Amino acid sequence: MVGLWVKTVSLTASEAMVGLGRGDQEKVVPRWLRLILSAKFYSSCETHHSKERNYFCRVCMLALCKDCKRQHDHSKHEILTAYKASHAASFRMEDLKPLWDISGICPYTFNGWLVAFIYKKGTGLSRPRCKSGVAECESCRYALKSPSAKYCSLECKVEAALKMNGSGNTNEKAKRKLETTLAEIAHSVHSVRKRARKQEKPQRAPFH
Repeated sequence: MVGLWVKTVSLTASEAMVGLGRGDQEKVVPRWLRLILSAKFYSSCETHHSKERNYFCRVCMLALCKDCKRQHDHSKHEILTAYKASHAASFRMEDLKPLWDISGICPYTFNGWLVAFIYKKGTGLSRPRCKSGVAECESCRYALKSPSAKYCSLECKVEAALKMNGSGNTNEKAKRKLETTLAEIAHSVHSVRKRARKQEKPQRAPFH
């Protein structure tokens, strides 16, 4: 019974940690931004097959084609336009700045605009041909054109922000709470086992 009780409480503590982590994730990286990374821009629309999806509605959290966008063109919807720069989907930096902190993302030029690639460019391994001192994306190791940049894309910065949230100061309170809970569980288990050992060898009452 003791083992079963410990297992149940431990799972509850883990679930609490996961719940707190999700809350922290939402503060650091909003849900619409995480969904953008799974959207397939410039692929065929499922409704209008001849059209490509190059818009994203932040309210509906969906990738849209030009025809779908017409149904979303009113004040309640917030539309972002994806552009194809160097054969890769990107957003204009001026469109992203009011919505999320994009500092550290390598800027690229497209039609006179500064754009940020949406998806990661590298494989996670340093390229042998990269010269010493060349800046690399901290997430996927892609060679960066800007020495002051840290990430090649929106996806890589989001990935880094979520990792930092899991191990940095923003999650310290949740960690302390979990440690306290586990300490209380350990103390309770010790007490239960101690009582169980006392009951294993019952002593007879002395004869008078």
